[in-house]
Amino acid sequence: MTSDISDPSRKGAVRSYLQTASQLRAVIHQLQTEPGARLPPERELAQLLGVSRPTLREALIVLELHNEIEIRVGSGIYVTGKATTKERPAQNVASPDTASFNPAEAADPAQQYGNGHSDSAQVKLPEHEQFQPRAASAALTLHSTAEDSPKEVNQLRYFLESGIAADAARFMTASLRKKLRKSLADMRDALADSDAVINVRMAEADRLFHTTLAQSTDNQLIIQTLTSLFDQRYQPIASTMHRHFDDRQAWMAALQEHEEICQAIEAGDALQAQAAMQRHLARAHQRLMTLIG
Repeated sequence: MTSDISDPSRKGAVRSYLQTASQLRAVIHQLQTEPGARLPPERELAQLLGVSRPTLREALIVLELHNEIEIRVGSGIYVTGKATTKERPAQNVASPDTASFNPAEAADPAQQYGNGHSDSAQVKLPEHEQFQPRAASAALTLHSTAEDSPKEVNQLRYFLESGIAADAARFMTASLRKKLRKSLADMRDALADSDAVINVRMAEADRLFHTTLAQSTDNQLIIQTLTSLFDQRYQPIASTMHRHFDDRQAWMAALQEHEEICQAIEAGDALQAQAAMQRHLARAHQRLMTLIG
């Protein structure tokens, strides 16, 4: 499996979430929403567009970065004045992404909510049996926001880091185990900070934890790959997702999950270390998929 970064031939491809963002623009126009109006719930939008919730979430973030919608966690998704003045985009978009990140996500299908937005039942999306060049062009108008899909980055980390954790249980040196423990102490210290700075300090400690595990492999390619994957969180889409959904409760859960990984490594239990890492990354992904409202 490779990312878009490592495969230049894929740079021009229209990513699934950009196609979905283009479709969302069409939905906003079809709903004839006024500035400040609330869109239907995420699950309902996902069903209408025929995409997975992770792909929809990334598309929503793209439109928010373009100031076309506003995401208010705990409340909903709201249309801005800029969105209502956009030219109607091409709408014939095919091959929606229906794949989920993991079994936990697959168990969360995009099903319609009751008590949704009153206008949503009237939305009739156009037929999209065949991919049309105009649709690709419309999606590419959002290309300035393009980056590796956070869903795909998380999936790659899931496969890569579970093996790294198992390897660390067998071969991590005492000095690196001490460094791993320091990352946990840094996270505990950061939890005592104010909400204004907690995310920055916790992200730094989180990065130290995962890159230290990679260092235990003594493999420069693995270290570089894992560091690059982790640093994707600072890209616009991923960083916006973390800004919306990282909070004190999420970080406390992450700290507990890091502790379980660390204990398995210190016990030399490779299977438990692998399983603990898989649980951690699956739950981290689920936290970013928290319903908006």
